[in-house]
Amino acid sequence: MKAIQILMDEALLRDLDQEARRRGTDRSKLIRMASARLLRDLRRRDLEARHRRGYVDEPQDVDELRAWEEVQEWPET
Repeated sequence: MKAIQILMDEALLRDLDQEARRRGTDRSKLIRMASARLLRDLRRRDLEARHRRGYVDEPQDVDELRAWEEVQEWPET
């Protein structure tokens, strides 16, 4: 791992330290976990936005959907 320096508001740092103690870990691990989650969430949002743009750029044909409805199997109740 590589050591870094960051500037952080004192109140946020205090909250991070408190949460790290509560979870039985250290500040660095908590920040790594939060950073990894942030990046994962940002990537997911980007993919969802691309997905939405794709349907705006090329909307689905209603007839295409009907074709799939015909081959669906619905469970007997």
